[in-house]
Amino acid sequence: MKKAFSFLLAVFIVLGLILPVSAAGITSEDLAVVEKGLSALRVITAIIAALVVLVVILKISAAVRHKKGISGAVLAIAFVALAASLGLTLFAGSVIKSMPADDVSVFAPTETVVVPPATDPVILQTEPEPTETEAPTEPPVVFAPAKSESSDPANFGIEWEIIENGSIVDSYTRADPISFGDPGDYFALPGISTFRGNNYRNNATYGTATVTSGTLTKVWSHGIGRLDGWGGCAWTGQPLVVQWDEETKAIMNLYKSKKAKENLVEVIYATLDGKIHFYDLDDGVETRTPINVGMNFKGAGTIDPRGYPLLYVGSGLYTNNKSPRMHVISLITGEVLYEYGQKETFNERRWMAFDSSPLVDAETDTLIWPGECGILYTIKLNTVYDKEAGTISVNPDTPVKTRYRSDYSKAGRYLGYESSISVVDNFLYVSENGGLFQCIDLNTMELVWAQDTKDDSNSSPVFEWGKDGNGYVYTAPSLHWTAKKDAGSVSIYKLNAQTGEIVWEITRNCVTVKDVSGGVQATPLMGKEGSDIEDLIIYIIARVPKAYDGVMLAINRETGEVVWEVDTVNYAWSSPVAFYTEEGKSYIAFVNASGKIRLVDGASGQVLSSLGLNQTTEASPVVFNNMMVLGTREGIYGIKIS
Repeated sequence: MKKAFSFLLAVFIVLGLILPVSAAGITSEDLAVVEKGLSALRVITAIIAALVVLVVILKISAAVRHKKGISGAVLAIAFVALAASLGLTLFAGSVIKSMPADDVSVFAPTETVVVPPATDPVILQTEPEPTETEAPTEPPVVFAPAKSESSDPANFGIEWEIIENGSIVDSYTRADPISFGDPGDYFALPGISTFRGNNYRNNATYGTATVTSGTLTKVWSHGIGRLDGWGGCAWTGQPLVVQWDEETKAIMNLYKSKKAKENLVEVIYATLDGKIHFYDLDDGVETRTPINVGMNFKGAGTIDPRGYPLLYVGSGLYTNNKSPRMHVISLITGEVLYEYGQKETFNERRWMAFDSSPLVDAETDTLIWPGECGILYTIKLNTVYDKEAGTISVNPDTPVKTRYRSDYSKAGRYLGYESSISVVDNFLYVSENGGLFQCIDLNTMELVWAQDTKDDSNSSPVFEWGKDGNGYVYTAPSLHWTAKKDAGSVSIYKLNAQTGEIVWEITRNCVTVKDVSGGVQATPLMGKEGSDIEDLIIYIIARVPKAYDGVMLAINRETGEVVWEVDTVNYAWSSPVAFYTEEGKSYIAFVNASGKIRLVDGASGQVLSSLGLNQTTEASPVVFNNMMVLGTREGIYGIKIS
């Protein structure tokens, strides 16, 4: 018995000392744990007290039975154990209660603070009650493109030069910085003002359609003549559609009946016959006399995004021995206000065509136009528009431009820009004829990064903001330089717009024909946000797998997975376009090279109906509500979806 009580006494002396000492070194975050230990020690102390009382009672009872005295040593050990456990428990509790409210250890050294005498009472600040806070959100992605290891221009031997005031300069800073905004705000009026609609090149559709039967009907048509052997509408050849405001409509040279028509929607089409044609979207009747420029127009023009009555359009062929050039034309009088590019001296390539559809930065009044000669032009227009007086003029500054060479061009590939540009903020994205996709800072005119897309690229890049907040751009080449015995493969690329790195790549085998390439010539359709194809991008690949075959692919933009595909029957260069209902249901229209239009359910790829024009078709259509306008190599058609 003596040994048992001695052991208990030793255990509780140790516990009683450990608890207060360890408590002195803890922080307030651990206080709850120590308090649990203290509670346990109190329970054990109570049990020891009960045992001591029980032992004393048993000893007294035994002494009475055997008529012996109680051992004094046993009683002393018992009461010492009880007193030690109670005392040390109380000591531990007092230490914990005296701990400071903050996280400073009792035994930690403290800084000496000198408090100056004060007449005002000292208010002791207590620690505020903890409150729940929202989990931190991910910071927004800062859009600042820069080269990566795979997109360093040095990888491709690119030599880049900037020309200002007719001389090559070491560096350049734009006095009025360019900054394009949201593509939905690009055009101030209802309609489609440029190739694929805006600065992202992501929408050739305006408004919504009411669709019942899902059939296409030809409503009106016009034949288009020829100039220097070229006729009709060529690639890319997209019409423009605009609903003019009443004040602007009143000062233009429209026919009287059309000027008086309320909510007139005008179709504007520059064609191979050297003229710019004007039609009423509803009935196809001419709205004014065509403007006869006398140069073949292959590419799509651009209406000034501010709603100014100005048209920018480039000629794409040498016409009657006249060199191609860019044109700025008044839509008030039909007068050509400005021409440029036909006498370029800094060009590395002699082909001077302007098939690209330019963009205009409204805030800085700057025209941005790439040429097939390999020069990127930026031109301060100094536009003066007096709507009340019915006059408009431009007085352009000397263009600031760039030119380049690369390992590809030195090896014999063409350089130059045939696609249209996409612009995000001040960063321009463009594909080129040698196969190097480029990102350019418009405010410094420096090449930021370049990526090898392997072959001649004519399809225009399309930009999107991804679900992760980063920017991405889509591009694809035709089959030209890499073909072997007229066969090869092309890839559709999703690129990181910041770094130029390849996110995913889809490759298809195809064939090519001299001067009528296979691969991708059409610009893709990006599904509209809120529609049943909002996650898809739709590409057409020509001459897959044979010369007179083709395929249209619906691709999940996030994963690169092909969701559905449709046989185009003949090859196709024309870009697909969508009708959207108010509910977001999509109907995709595309036309192949023989003029067969097919209407496809956007979500499933099921072919719903078709309409045969039986004419060679390369140009791309636009949609305004229920109407589609399309050009062929023989004429222009207004087509309605029902």
